[in-house]
Amino acid sequence: RGELPNKHHSYTFFVFLFFFLILFPDLSISVNTLSATESLTISSNKTIVSPGGVFELGFFRILGDSWYLGIWYKKISQRTYVWVANRDTPLSNPIGILKISNANLVILDNSDTHVWSTNLTGAVRSSVVAELLDNGNFVLRGSKINESDEFLWQSFDFPTDTLLPQMKLGRDHKRGLNRFVTSWKSSFDPSSGSFMFKLETLGLP
Repeated sequence: RGELPNKHHSYTFFVFLFFFLILFPDLSISVNTLSATESLTISSNKTIVSPGGVFELGFFRILGDSWYLGIWYKKISQRTYVWVANRDTPLSNPIGILKISNANLVILDNSDTHVWSTNLTGAVRSSVVAELLDNGNFVLRGSKINESDEFLWQSFDFPTDTLLPQMKLGRDHKRGLNRFVTSWKSSFDPSSGSFMFKLETLGLP
């Protein structure tokens, strides 16, 4: 007799949870990952938070109607942005979406035009997931557990104006990358400014 109420309550809870996630799918997104069936939109105000709660990723605007996807420190009262995806191609209105399409991260505007993409080509996995790590690195990787340390793409390879711990500057000849930081255009405009900090490889580096 004592077990019947517990089983009944457990069944009721799972039924409630099932219908809750169906009725409110926007609230069912994983804490620090984005799967191929999930998305971030400006209108939903959803964000992705790193496991330790240090960094947060989502859409933001500073002034006017320009919207960006970026990463900022979650626990600092004055929001400090450390990475901006579409810094030179902002969304012009609050209708935008981040999702995984054809094994790439893409930002689409209100007409489903690609505003920004990871632009991976060649042999890529059919099942991928995006993840915000505790060090502030936003990565795209295979969705299987044994693929968690193998990044197909990472934001650390495309810095904005901030150098975080574990990031690298300079050229990666094997992957054809040149990593450097570029200033914001102004305090209220994250587009590329006039100053760069980079490793000069002509002559002695």
